[in-house]
Amino acid sequence: MKIKIFTCLFLIFILFGHAQEISIKIEGGASGISYDSAMGNGTLGFGGGVGINYTYYFTKHWGVQTGIEARYNSNSFTLDNNQQFTSNEIDNESSAFQYIVNPDEYVEDQHFYSFNIPVMLHYQSSISNKTGFYFGFGGKVMFSTKQQVNASADKLALSGYYPDLNLEIDDLPEYGFGTVNNWSDDAEVPLSTALLVSLEGGLIFKLKEHVKLYTGIYVDYGLTNLKGNKDIQNLVDYSSGGIDNVAANGVLSTEKIIENSKYFSAGIQIKLGFKKSIKDKSQSKEKTVSIIEESEDQKESTLVVVEEAKVEPSKEIMLSKEELTYIKQPLVFGTIDETRLPKELTERLNTIAQMINQKENVDLLITGFTCNLGSTSLNKRIGMERAKSVATYLENQGVSKHRINVASQGESNPLMPNTTIESRRKNRRVTIKVINAN
Repeated sequence: MKIKIFTCLFLIFILFGHAQEISIKIEGGASGISYDSAMGNGTLGFGGGVGINYTYYFTKHWGVQTGIEARYNSNSFTLDNNQQFTSNEIDNESSAFQYIVNPDEYVEDQHFYSFNIPVMLHYQSSISNKTGFYFGFGGKVMFSTKQQVNASADKLALSGYYPDLNLEIDDLPEYGFGTVNNWSDDAEVPLSTALLVSLEGGLIFKLKEHVKLYTGIYVDYGLTNLKGNKDIQNLVDYSSGGIDNVAANGVLSTEKIIENSKYFSAGIQIKLGFKKSIKDKSQSKEKTVSIIEESEDQKESTLVVVEEAKVEPSKEIMLSKEELTYIKQPLVFGTIDETRLPKELTERLNTIAQMINQKENVDLLITGFTCNLGSTSLNKRIGMERAKSVATYLENQGVSKHRINVASQGESNPLMPNTTIESRRKNRRVTIKVINAN
């Protein structure tokens, strides 16, 4: 048991360090033990749970998910009438006898709490800009508390058979033999650790830039029995102190009543997913260093844009080499779908505006780019909106709008392959190309 718990917690710790999304969920529905018994019938009750999950995406759509969940589970079990239970006992005179129990209208209300550690493959994809769908499949390890049992019966007929004397006693209440009417008692039954197979799926709704709402259904099914090691012969314990002290054992711990005890849970779930920030605002200095190192790649990208826009590059531009290098460094937006100008870029644009306002013989070509997440048409539009936000800011700093041309390449000509979060972040950018004024 300790090894299983340690392994699961270690896995949670490893994946949490690489988590790209943290989600909090609430679930509710039928939840409890699915009994298989020839002596009675079990019924699932209502259960519900909460959990926190961490997801690491290793591709655009696929990820691995783990976390921890807490759940309440409930059941009822009705024993068929005309059942008889026997066990070998010793009375207070040290005489051996056979204890016979005949219950009538015997019912148990049961509940327990469980803690699950899931490991699931998670898939999600977009339907539109604001909606998508998801599904997950995998397994869970379930650790359970003891099952709390409230047992009751309209009647318990308790008798003892002494084989040495060939004598059956059924009416000696002070010694534990007789009939008890309207009997009830509580018991605790230990449960085993269980392995579950799990499925879930539903719709995704984008609430904010980093917040998603997941709504869907789930199913958990046990691969192993929950019945613990406790295996008692009789439904109730013999009490030599009188029939009023008869104690319940619980059907799950009583021998031969339950053949299979698999966990089952199904219902609806609601999750709030919070995408982890890439800390764009606190990394402006680091961005500048990365951008300078990639300026040669960017040069190739902007040349393609100029060709598409049919604007011939200038051979003589009255700006210094240092000024040109400064201007053509990409303006990283970083956050997916972000079109508003990040505040950390305003200082650079102020400097660029001063440079351009002093050189009347140059115009600008401003081009927006995105990563490869989303449709081609959507990325084309987002790239244009990013370019326009930069153009508008420069116009507000005194650069004539007649000197500014805007374009969008969307997801085309990335700086680097869109294989990691950091790569995609750097591909979400705007470039400024200095060209001759006509």
